[in-house]
Formats: sequence, structure tokens, C-alpha cells
Amino acid sequence: MQLVDYHVHSDISEDSRSSMWEMVCAASAAGVQSMCFTNHCDLFRWQDDLPKPRCRVIPWLSAEKLAEMRAAHALPIEVGIGLELGEGHRDPALAAQLAGDAHLDFVLGSLHLLPGYGDFYFLNYTDTAQCEALFDLYLDELLQIAPLDFYDVIAHLGYGRRYMWRDGVDAGLSLARHGEKIERLLRIVIDKGRGIELNCSGIRDGCGPFPSEEILRLYRRLGGEIVTLGSDAHRPRDAGCGLAEGCRVLRRCGFDRVAVYRRRKADFIDITEEGVSL
Repeated sequence: MQLVDYHVHSDISEDSRSSMWEMVCAASAAGVQSMCFTNHCDLFRWQDDLPKPRCRVIPWLSAEKLAEMRAAHALPIEVGIGLELGEGHRDPALAAQLAGDAHLDFVLGSLHLLPGYGDFYFLNYTDTAQCEALFDLYLDELLQIAPLDFYDVIAHLGYGRRYMWRDGVDAGLSLARHGEKIERLLRIVIDKGRGIELNCSGIRDGCGPFPSEEILRLYRRLGGEIVTLGSDAHRPRDAGCGLAEGCRVLRRCGFDRVAVYRRRKADFIDITEEGVSL
């Protein structure tokens, strides 16, 4: 079984305590052949929605740590450097500057927080109506990110479901409730030659992938071709988790290949029954 993982964190991200080397070893043991570190580069702080100066050093720090690791170890798998650049629409000039760093192979465009609410992680969820209203606001924000040029792929579409599920509310993006905005978003992404991520973290947590199969099928019908796979692992035990099932999800939804990136250029590899064909 061969797998690729284009959403991995290390201790450069504030919510991880694991070194790059620990994550590489765990990913290799899980069958990953090619991975890309996408440490958080959020322009605004999760807790209070204030500007976050540290974001300016994340691309440089990631590249430095990878160089140190390569000097110290013979890497068992291919390792790239990327960013998970959050809330890029809040400062498009800074987002473009950070994403333009010459060291980067790949940039995820993500959205973790809503103005006036903070990060989805910190909210308390009580019912479906509340969650659907938050998803409407979430899509409004993503519709401001999608036309920008800083990202390669939109990350974990429907991310908030992870924490709604945690609080016992079975809510998520749906075409019945949010179809017009979702389709508009996907059309913008496709027209720009960008892609979306199949984030497999929800597979290991029991709430399903982000986005759902329903949305993946719509993306494919609209002509979407670029999809990356990511475990969103922040600790070694999660490295590679859900990726094989993610490949099966993509095949069910009409995709026969996944994208990988080197120096911000997409390449494609075939999906097999158990993973990918490298």
C-alpha cells in the first residue's frame, strides 16, 4: 500500500508537540511515501481574532527545520514544505507575500474562525439550526478566499462539523441547505485552476471526511479535477490515518487520481484500490 499525505503538522504549529522527524517516521510506518508539512500560518489568532505577527516567520522556520532534519537523517520518504494559510482574505497582501516564499511546495487555503465568533474549536454547539447558521457565515468567508491567488487548494471544506460532532450535534454542509453557496464556491475554485482537499481527519474521528461525498460528487460533476489527500495529523499516532479510506471515497465519487505539489506545481498520481500508484 502506498499513500500520500498533503496535510501534516509538526511542533512549528502551535497545536502540535511532535517534531518533524517524529511525524516523518510515523508517516513512513503507516505506508506514506510522499508527505508535505503544512504547518499553521494563521493571520489572526484563534482565541481573540487579533492579528498574529508570528505568522511572518512560519515559511522560513519550516524550511529551516526541514533542512536541519535532512542534514541529520536519511529521510525514508519524500518530504515537502507547505503552509496551511488561514484567513488569507483578511490581509490579502500579506497572504500573497507569505505564499510567495520560494521554499514552498504547496499552500492550503483554510478558514478556522468566523469574525465575532472565533475558532470553531472554541464554540459550544447545541442544535442543528445554530450549526447551519454558522455554516452560512463560514461559506460567506470562503467565498472571499476563493477568488484570491495565494492558495493551491481549499482545506477541509466543512471543517466545523468536527466540533459539532464532538458536542453531539450531527450537522454539516449539505446541498439541501447550502447548495447555492457551495456550488458558487466550487465554480470559483475550478475556474481559477485550483483544487480542494479531501481531509481524512473526520474518518478517524467517526464523523466522515471533509468535504462529504455529496460535495465531492458535485465538485466532480462541475469539472473539478484537483484533489489532495490529507490526514491533518498533529501527532504521530494519527499520521497516515484515514488516507486509504480517503482513496476509496475518491474512487466512489468519480476521481481516479490525486494531486501532489512540488514548487507550487501540481502533478497527478493514479488512485488504486488501496492507495496510490507512485
